[in-house]
Amino acid sequence: MEQVNQPRTTGRGPVNGHYRKMMSALAVAMSKCVVWRETESGTPFTAKELYEFCLKHDEQKPLRPEQFYMVSREGAIGISPGLEWMTTWMFLPMEPCKERDFAFRNMMEELHTESEVEKAIEQAVTEGLAREKAAKELVAAQPAPQPVAQSVEVEPAPTPAVEPAPAQAFIFCPYCGTKLPAGSKFCSECGNNLENI
Repeated sequence: MEQVNQPRTTGRGPVNGHYRKMMSALAVAMSKCVVWRETESGTPFTAKELYEFCLKHDEQKPLRPEQFYMVSREGAIGISPGLEWMTTWMFLPMEPCKERDFAFRNMMEELHTESEVEKAIEQAVTEGLAREKAAKELVAAQPAPQPVAQSVEVEPAPTPAVEPAPAQAFIFCPYCGTKLPAGSKFCSECGNNLENI
C-alpha cells in the first residue's frame, strides 16, 4: 500500500493520493475542478462552499486509522476504507450545464465582494492607524505644559471690630447747665424733669 499523504504519480503528474484530511484532498481537487455535485443529494457545491464543508467535516468526523480520502483524475473526492477500489465518492465534478455556470458565477461574485469588503476594511484600519500615529506625533511635538504657579491665597487680616463710642458718662441740664450723671431723671440744681430730653 502507498504511504499516506503521498500522491501516486505517473510520468504525466499526480493521478490521485491518499489524504488524512478532507481539506488536503480538496486542495488537490481544486486544481482539476471548481464546482462539484454531492453524490447523495445532488446538491451543487462551489469550491468556496466545499471549503467551508471540509472545515466542519474534518473537525466533526475524523477518519478511522485505516481510512483515507482520495482524489480522482477528474477532481472527484471520496473516502476509502483502505482499498482504493472500494472508495465511496462523496463529491463528483459537476457536469457542464447552466446550473454549474450559475454556481461558478455566483462564487466569483461572492469572492469579488468579499475581496472588496476586505480591501475597504484594510483601508479603514490603515487610515485609522495613520490618524492615531499623527495624533501621537502632534501630542509629542507640543511643548510640555509648564507647571502653573499656584497662587497662595493670603487671608486678609481681620479688621478690628470698631467698638461703639462709649456713651457719655454725664449730661448737662438744658435749663440750668448743671453737669449731671448720665441717666439722671431730674436736675439736682433746678429740679426740672429730664426724662423727655
